Amino acid sequence: MQPRVTQEDILRALQLGGSHLAAGRVEHAGAAAVAILKAEPKNPDALHLLGLVALAKGDAENAEKLIASAAALMPRHVNVWVNLGNAQRDQGKVEEALISYRRAEALNPAYADIFLNRGQLYQETSQYAEAIADFERLMEVSPDEPGPYMRAASAATDAGRFRDVLTYCQRALDKLDEVPAQLKAIIATTHERIGELDKAVEWSELALTDNPKNGAALRTWSKARRRQRKNDAELLTELRRRLEEIDFSNASASEARLIYSELAQLCDEQSDVESAFGYFTKMNSRTKELPELKRVDQRKFIDEVNLLNDLFSGQFVESWTALPEIGLEPGHAAVPVFLVGFPRSGTTLLDQILDAHPAVQVFEELPFLGKVKKSIAGYPHSLAGMSETERANARKVYWDALRKEGADLEGKMIVDKMPLDLVHSGLIARVFPEAKIIFALRHPADCVLSCFMQDFVPNASMLNFLTLDGSAALYDSVMNLWETYRKTLSLNVHEVRYENLVADLRGEVEPALNFLDLPWDSAVNDPAAHALARGTIRTPSYSQVTQPIYSSSTERWRRYEAQMRPVLPVLQPHVERFGYSL
Repeated sequence: MQPRVTQEDILRALQLGGSHLAAGRVEHAGAAAVAILKAEPKNPDALHLLGLVALAKGDAENAEKLIASAAALMPRHVNVWVNLGNAQRDQGKVEEALISYRRAEALNPAYADIFLNRGQLYQETSQYAEAIADFERLMEVSPDEPGPYMRAASAATDAGRFRDVLTYCQRALDKLDEVPAQLKAIIATTHERIGELDKAVEWSELALTDNPKNGAALRTWSKARRRQRKNDAELLTELRRRLEEIDFSNASASEARLIYSELAQLCDEQSDVESAFGYFTKMNSRTKELPELKRVDQRKFIDEVNLLNDLFSGQFVESWTALPEIGLEPGHAAVPVFLVGFPRSGTTLLDQILDAHPAVQVFEELPFLGKVKKSIAGYPHSLAGMSETERANARKVYWDALRKEGADLEGKMIVDKMPLDLVHSGLIARVFPEAKIIFALRHPADCVLSCFMQDFVPNASMLNFLTLDGSAALYDSVMNLWETYRKTLSLNVHEVRYENLVADLRGEVEPALNFLDLPWDSAVNDPAAHALARGTIRTPSYSQVTQPIYSSSTERWRRYEAQMRPVLPVLQPHVERFGYSL
């Protein structure tokens, strides 16, 4: 006869299981939960605990089922709803997760974990205003903790609101008794982003005084000094020696990748090609280890590109229902303009040039078309039978998203710069048939090499750049799709070549302005000055476009020809089609 299990036994087992989970002893925590459920199969706390164990193991689907069962049995427990939202978030179920977080907030509007986790979800899905609002609420709930200020600063950085980053950091400096080195590193990095290099060096040195191995501070310290004394061979040697002295054996992936990135750039400037390529490879290898990438599917983007290519290569466009032509949207100053191209093809330089024009307002890499895509049930197949009402609704989603970000639709020409939106040119053609598209083009080998070398914020598309093979394969897929679109759709496209742009700005830009029905304006002559004044460059090219235009990146791939040789056959058809040479 089995001894009777009392409620005191269950409570002790729950406390023990919770302690195991907090200490990272996941298997022990799971065993405790299972033991309780054998005695009491519908114990909500044990179901919740087992769900957290599943979540810790990366099984978010099973975690959601278990925590949902617990929530049904104890619907007034705020932390259960937060954890249910976390399990849904880990599966990419954004709307379901938001509902769970809202349920939690209704129970306890001051529960900090709601704003922490929901803010992270908003940030991951590029809903930066919402993320910042949640992190500001977290500051109110936990004003004496550094985390909320750094979270808000991170979201503001992603949004390109760098002055706001400094504001949040200053609030932390005013409030906290002890300022962590990480916060000082954020201040340093932000000053470097906006070109305030002396302050960047000062703050990075303060951070390094607290923690000599802080990766972000070390990279900023080196990068700012490198930018201060451009082409100083002695300085490059000094910086490289300092960074190569670092012991990486116990460094986190996030710290190591930053240092490898800077070392690679230093070696590249020293023309030490072999070492530079080795460090770029190490940077990307450590990027793969970032814990936040566990929910990112590297194949998702390229699979979508291939699906679109297959779809548009057939008779799909011929099956589209006829829709009325569209001219200028009532009350708008101009038709929509989309600036697209493969990453690292000069889109950031071009967006600074265009944004400097007094009649233009450029929005930089915000997911406006992504919101439109999500609003169309059954996309992309449903484009064929789209009705006039459905098209109008999709257009409204776009205009509303632009207005939310401050677009002056009535006063200026709006340029939506999102390079890889070129894969959704079919969506543009269907929903915005009046749109103009500027296609930025650069030598395919330079594009692919530069993508491999770039320290991108990792997402489903950028993860393909972590290897040279992956970069070339994505280029091949994307450009094959672009060629399909050009054959099957009536797109209003103007091409701008990077090589021509850096050689003769006016000669390449004036035809683009003519295409946009805009006059030449001398303000576009100095994109570096405009970039510095703008201070909101969100892309990795920020340090390049704040310098005078230079041509040293043209044909850069030839210095790395030995490393590039394995992928050149993949790129050759595109090289020939675009009129370049190998």
